This record gives sequence, C-alpha cells and structure tokens, in this order.
Amino acid sequence: MIEIRVLGPLQVLVDGVPVAVGGPRQRALLAMLVAARGRAVAVDRLVGQLWESGPPPRAVSSLQAYVSRLRKLLEPRRAPRGAASVLAGDAVGYTLNLPDSAVDAWCLEREVHSVQEQARELTTAQALEILRRALGRWRGEPYGEFAGRVWAQGEVTRLREARLVGRQRAIACELKLGYTEDGVRAAWELAEAHPQRGVSWWLYALGLWAAQRPGDALEALRRHRRVLADELGLDPEPALTDLEQALAGQRLDVLERHLRFGEEPEPLVRPAQLPRTPATFAAREAELAELDRHPNGLTVITGPGGVGKTTLAVRWAHRIAGRYPDGQLYADLRGFGPDDAPSEPGEVLLSFLTALGVPDQRVPPGADERTAMFRGVLAGRRMLLVLDNAHDADQVRPLLPGTPGCAVVVTSRSRLDGLAVVDGARPVPLDVFDDDEAHAYLRRRLGSAAVDEDPAATAAIVDRCGGLPLALALVCARAGGFSLAGVAGELDGEEGLDAFAVAGHDLRTVFSWSYRRLPGDAAELFRRLARHPGPDFGLNAAVSVSGRSRSATGLLLRLLRDAHLIDEPTPGRYGYHDLLRGYARRLTDPGDDLSDVPHRLVEYFLRSAENAAGVFYFVEPPPPLPERPGVLPEEFTDHAAAVGWLDTEYPNLTAITDLCARPGWLDGPERYLARFAHTLACYQQDLRPFQEESIAMARTALTGAGISADPWWTGNLMFVIGRGLLLLNRRAEAREPLARMVEVMRPAGGPQQLAIGLTGLAIAVIDGLWDIPTRDRVEAAHPYASEALENFRLMGGEGGERASASVLPMIGWHHFYQPDGRERALGCFAEALRIVRKWNDTFAEGNTLNSAGTLHRAIGDFPAAVACFEAALECYHDIREMHIDPLIGLYACHLATGDTAAAEQVRERALGLVETARYPDVDRLVKVFGVSAG
Repeated sequence: MIEIRVLGPLQVLVDGVPVAVGGPRQRALLAMLVAARGRAVAVDRLVGQLWESGPPPRAVSSLQAYVSRLRKLLEPRRAPRGAASVLAGDAVGYTLNLPDSAVDAWCLEREVHSVQEQARELTTAQALEILRRALGRWRGEPYGEFAGRVWAQGEVTRLREARLVGRQRAIACELKLGYTEDGVRAAWELAEAHPQRGVSWWLYALGLWAAQRPGDALEALRRHRRVLADELGLDPEPALTDLEQALAGQRLDVLERHLRFGEEPEPLVRPAQLPRTPATFAAREAELAELDRHPNGLTVITGPGGVGKTTLAVRWAHRIAGRYPDGQLYADLRGFGPDDAPSEPGEVLLSFLTALGVPDQRVPPGADERTAMFRGVLAGRRMLLVLDNAHDADQVRPLLPGTPGCAVVVTSRSRLDGLAVVDGARPVPLDVFDDDEAHAYLRRRLGSAAVDEDPAATAAIVDRCGGLPLALALVCARAGGFSLAGVAGELDGEEGLDAFAVAGHDLRTVFSWSYRRLPGDAAELFRRLARHPGPDFGLNAAVSVSGRSRSATGLLLRLLRDAHLIDEPTPGRYGYHDLLRGYARRLTDPGDDLSDVPHRLVEYFLRSAENAAGVFYFVEPPPPLPERPGVLPEEFTDHAAAVGWLDTEYPNLTAITDLCARPGWLDGPERYLARFAHTLACYQQDLRPFQEESIAMARTALTGAGISADPWWTGNLMFVIGRGLLLLNRRAEAREPLARMVEVMRPAGGPQQLAIGLTGLAIAVIDGLWDIPTRDRVEAAHPYASEALENFRLMGGEGGERASASVLPMIGWHHFYQPDGRERALGCFAEALRIVRKWNDTFAEGNTLNSAGTLHRAIGDFPAAVACFEAALECYHDIREMHIDPLIGLYACHLATGDTAAAEQVRERALGLVETARYPDVDRLVKVFGVSAG
C-alpha cells in the first residue's frame, strides 16, 4: 500500500515503511503531481517548474528519468514492461492516480467536509472523532520545502483553510459534548491567532457562556468588535451581534440551541487566499490612488510581462480586504506561463466552491452549472476576487459574480478590451517605472547608501533595465554584496538579456510566455520589426517591413499591442521597450529570412523623405533606384504634412542614416547615405537648424566607394557641405567645397547643378544676404551670380524659373552699387518675389522678403524694410529658428529711426526665441543682442 504525506515535509510510505523519494527535483515532481489532485500536468509545465531558471538541453529526458524512478517507487510490483497505473502518462502529460485515502492532504479535506455533509447522520462524538483524525494528520507547513514555490502556494493556502475549518468544527463538537474547558482553550488559541476572524470569537464566547462565564463572553465579543473597528473600520458579522444580544438578555434558549449538534454560525468558511505582498513594494502610489477611487466592481490591470501587475493587484487587494468581510478568493488563471495551458474556468470554479465550503460531491460537473452555483453562493456576500494572469475575456466571464457587492480585480498581459466593452470593466494600464520610481525602488531594495554613493552606476543600471520592475528585481538579486559600479559593469558587458537571469528566474522566459501565444504571422512581424534601428514607427513603415496590406498589417500590430509586446504611446505610432526589442532580435524561426528588413526600412524612409522634400523644395532627383515590391512610402499633398512627417520621423531618419554610414552599407551600389544627404539637405539646413548633421552626413557619403569618380554625386554632396557652412556663417570654409562643385560640374555639362554651385559660391563671396554687403564683395560675387542666372534661364521650365529667384537678389545688389541702379536693384527683388509667389513657395518667399528688407534698409526706406521683415515672419509661420533673422532686421530698423521702445520689444521677442530655438550663427547674436543661443 502506498501512502504520500504532504501535510509537512514530503514523505512516502510503502506498506507503512518510509522510503527515500530521491533528489530535490524528483521530490518536487512528486509534490507537483500531488498538488494537481489527480489532474494531468503538461510536460512543458513540469519542465518549467522544475527548472525555473531555464531548462537544460535534455530537460525532457531528465523528466522521463524522474518519472521512471518514481514509478518503481510507487508501483514496486509492476511488471518490467507493464503499463503504469499509478503515475500514468499520455499525450498531455502525467497524472497521479491514487485514492483519497493514499494522500494525507486529500484525506484532511475529505474528512473535514464530510462532517458538514453528514451532520444529520453523525453523532457529535462521531463527528469529533473524524475531525480529530483529520487534524492529527497535520505535521507542519504543507509541502514542506516546496511551500514557497509558485505552483504550491494555492494548495498551501487551501489546506491551511481546511485545517482552520476543521479546528473550528472540532471546537463546536467539544462544546456540545460538554468538553467545555478543552473547547474554550482551543477557541481562545484560534481567536488569538486570527483576531479578525469572527467564527473563532463566536466559538470562544459560546464556550465561556457554556462555562457559566457570561460576563467574560460579553467582554470577548466586545474585544472583537474593538479589533474590527480599530483595524478595519467594520462592525462584527451578524452571527456575533446576535450572540452578543442573546448574552445581554440571558437567553439560555439560544445557548441550548447552539449547543445542539449541527447549529453553527454561518458562514463557517471565510476564505483568505491572497498571496503575500512583497515587503519591499512601496511604489505605484499613483496607480493605487486610481484603484482606490473605484474600489467596487470589475477592474482590469494590464501591462507587459514583468511590469508588476500581480504585485500591484495583490497589494491593493490586501489594502481593501477589510471592506469585504466575507473573504478573498485568489486564482492564477495561467493565461501566460510555461505550459501554454490556461486554467479552465470550470476547474477554477471547483477550487472556489470548495474553498467556500461546498463539498466536492455537490459541485456539478458542467462549467455553466458551476458558474450558476458560484454566483448563488456569492449572492448577498461581500467578497474580493483576484483573478491573476488571465488569458482572455472568455476565460474571465464565468468567474464573475452575478450580483453587486463583490469586487473583482483581473490582471493580464492582454488588454481584455472585451471586458471593458461588454462587462463595464475599468482598465488600469500599467507602464514601466520612470527614472525617479526606478531609483526609489533600488533604494528600497539595496539601501539608500549603496544607491546614492555611485549615481553614475545607478543611472546606468536604471537605463539598462528600462524601468521594468522585474529587470530591476533581477539586478537587485545579483547585486548582493557587490558594488553597484561592478554590477553596472557586468550589465554593460553582457549581451542581450543574459544579464537578466538568476537562479529560478529569467526575463527571456517571462517574455516567451506572451510570444508563444502569438499567431505565426504576428510572431514573424514581431521579429522583423525589431530590426528597425529607430525608436518608433508608423503603419506604413510596418507595412513595408511585413510586405502585407495595410489592413492585414494593422490587425497584426493590434495583436502585438494587445499582447503588450509593442507599445502604442500615441495613436498610430508603435515602438518596443528596449528589453523586448533585445528579446525579439534574438528570436529565430526556421523559415526566417530577415536580410531584407533593413533594406525595406531604408527604402521606406528614403522614398518618403524624397516625397516630403518634393513638396516644399524643388530638388533635382538623383538617379532612380528600382522600387522594392511591398515598400509603401508616405505621400504628401501640402507643406505642413510633409514637414510634420519629417519632424516626427527625424529620430528614425537619424538612426537609419547611421545604419547607412556603416562600412557594408556605405560602399553599396545603392548609395543610400548619399541619397539621404541630398534629399534631407533642405529640411536640415533651411527648415531646421541641423546644418552640422547635414554636413557630417555629406562628408561621410563622399567617402563611399565610387562616389569621388561620379561628378553628379561629388558635385551635389559638395554643394550640401558648402551650403551648410554658408548657413553657419562659415563662409570662408564654404568656398572650397562650392568651388569644387563648380569644378566638377563644368565638364559634366549640366546647367542646373553648375548654376546651383555658382549661386552658392556667389553667396560665399558676397558674405551672406541678411546683412548689407560691401561693394567689393558684391563685385567679386557678380560673375558667379551672372553665370548662375544664365544657366538657370537655359534650363527653362518650372525648375529653371524657381531657381533663378535665388540668384536675382545678388544681381540686385550689383545694381544697387551702380550709378542710378537702385530702381534696377528693386526690380530684381520684385522679380524674385513674383516668381516665388507664382509657384506658391512660401519658404522661398520668406527668404526673398528678408533679403529685400535688407536692401530697403540700405536704401534708407525703413517703412518698406519693416514691411518686408514682418511679411517674412508671416511666411516662416512656426519655423522658430527662421524668425530670428527678420527680427534682427526689424531691430536694426527701429534703432536707425530712433524708436528705442519698438526696438526693445523686438529684442525681447528675439531673446524669447533664443531660449528655445537653435540658431546657427551664435557670433551674430552676440554682436547684435549681446547674448548667445541657449
């Protein structure tokens, strides 16, 4: 005969003789199967629980060896090749097939419940004998060495509750049999151990009354009342109030009725299943306050794996448990875990119903019937339910109470939007810690002295963990006894997520529980998008990576978002947490070919940038690239949309161009970096103050293989460099690359590129267009400007006409210094304005007006100059950096006319911009206003 004992250290007896069970993992395996109570346990789940820090290469083989040894232990008389009947295996996993009498924990629960089931058939003495036999099986903490394991915690709580109920029923029997002294002593021990549990105090007061100590009984009930009021702000349960009133009225009939067998206060079972909350948890104050605002009803806490959903839910549940005097139920629904087998609602309901005192035999077999019984048992009660780690809304709905009065807290990695839409759930999304919260967490775990002693190391650890609470906890676990600088150095030296693995816990395993639930196409997109080097992406970028339609890709993105594997911080913008990106990049699949992903991303951003630049600036396109199938660039119809896209995507464009600057990419035949330098030049140099980045990109592109031998690319990249230097007021430096452009373009014979180079060279010689140039500089620049104008006119068409507007102001300055040339000068500026307005080029119009204002200031027509500068400000709209030059012109005009008040207003306005805008010509700001750019 086999007997297994888990009400204390694990023990196995064969024919009454204890036998050795084996090593720790073999013992743990047997304990897991006992905890499953005759249900099959999946192989994956057993492996995950046996090797919590990650299974070895041959984990399944090791598991099979443990099973084989246990079978020999449990079935010593089985034939060598006979079928196993006690520890059976099938396609699902392994099952322990034993009668209730073979396991002490199963006996305890069966015997305690049988006393209530057979109350009318049993005598009080028989009931007490059964209960004493059941309670005598208790040898210590259930499951002994394994009591703290996650898989055992539910069973341990359940058995503690069963023992408590058994002790309460045994005390009731003792009082009814006249063993008053024993009953009072035992009830007092329970009341002291569980001061908030009303049943123990009811029994204690009843025993004192039976012992003819009614005064002490009343005092005991009043003491319990004070405990509830002081600690929970509650009144006693109705059964205790009724007993107190009977005592006060000396109603002996009540005493006699209660001392008859079967008369006990209801409810005798008040489950308290909440897990322990970590002592170090003191964060999430904002989220706790939000939860406190709506303590009743259905709340769903969602977030990625490792963000602390369970910890928050359990802490809050402990915080409000006093509002629910009928108890707390807790279940891990196993929505995401090692075995990919979410708990069936019917199994959870069986556990809840038995915890609520319903005998196993009375629980119906069907899930729907169990839901109905569960809701009936909860009707009229105030209970708190924590449904942890839910898979989806369909798993949760059968577990919801049917009437008001109970609170339900659900946690899940899925968003469970269906519960909000259909069931009125209130979502509470949980994000990673910010830097302050992460630092506070480290102080609580490691101590303020260690954390504050090395701020740089602490900051490095916080940054590496990305604010994910589980990552921080794993780092704290490995930090014991070591300096934070040493820990930070180890984290920096370990690749991927290797740094976030300690015995029993591995961040990769936690992430895998969400990843493995994805459909194949969503999992593929998760792996592919992780190759994006930038911080976030939009739908069309994802479409370009996936090669699918917009609707299909949008659906996959929503699946990834709902699983909290990617974020959607703003509508239509998606991104990865750094640790999840690192996890995704290490994933592989036999059918994966990820080599095209970077090229798809580069071409999406390049073609989108080309489309944007074409809206606000006329740029001669480079030699075309073949279009890659499936890449879906953005299209733009107006200036604001184009510039807005470039502003949003600039961090991504920077990451993409950094990728293109790597050796393998830089020398490629596509010349991606050169194309980006050419395409982004206007945005970087005119619309935004990114001149230095533009120059650096062009200089790097020039080093690519074959570029120096290509006149078109050499000339264009030299122009980008020279023009950027001009805008930085480094005109002497600008002349060399601009002269080089002219040199390489003359033999090539293209009038547009030659004219553009000549225009830039003229601007470099004239020393800018925003200040009044000297006669000598104007005359030195005039040959370049004249030749440029001639070539632009040779081009003809829109491109030639629009480009000529950029050189006409320099021709105008030449006429300004000729005798009687001012009218011709004004005519050149007027013609330039006519052209840019014809083509609705408001940015070029602003530049032309700004230059025209300078001309009017030189003539002495200050009202006309002021009008031009103010009109330029209107053209520049919200491009704050471009406002500073017109404001400098206005400031000079007001000073020249003696209007110091107006000048000061303009100066204050300019200084306000200087604080927030990036202006490239710092020396000029110092000279004009006596300040520098911030």
